[in-house]
Amino acid sequence: MVATKTIVVEERLQEIIDCFPEVLSLSGRSSHKVIFGYGDEKELNAFLKVRKLEKVYPLIWLLYPYSEKHTNTNVEISKAVFILATSTNATSENKERLDKNFGKILLPLFFTLRKAFRQANIINTDSEYNVVKHPNYSNDGEEHDGTFIWDALRVETDFTIIDTCLKDLKL
Repeated sequence: MVATKTIVVEERLQEIIDCFPEVLSLSGRSSHKVIFGYGDEKELNAFLKVRKLEKVYPLIWLLYPYSEKHTNTNVEISKAVFILATSTNATSENKERLDKNFGKILLPLFFTLRKAFRQANIINTDSEYNVVKHPNYSNDGEEHDGTFIWDALRVETDFTIIDTCLKDLKL
């Protein structure tokens, strides 16, 4: 089978992430839809600056650049980097971050991403993920206008997207 149109990786990933359940806030009083974005680190910071008064967490960001290998039926992506992030403050200690932001938001979000990649009929993966924890992540470690403090996971993986309709995911 030959793909009838060009596969756009970002659109296919958005389809998958739209199926994610909402993430419960740390307070347990509200839940939030996972936000998906893409671009380089400058674009990420611009996105956050423009939306600084909006709720943009939890966030999954596909970090540019990455390479796509197009064939007649699929697109292969090697070493794609996803940044999974949630807001924090600069004064929290790592134990508190690990218990709250990583334990209750970021690691479950990563597990949902893995499960979605395993279940989605439009994506194939070798199920290997390189994960790096980034507590108190920012460009310079200081919170100020245009730079945001967050806790983040950097997830690197390879995957292939195929041109077919996405079936329902049970996440």
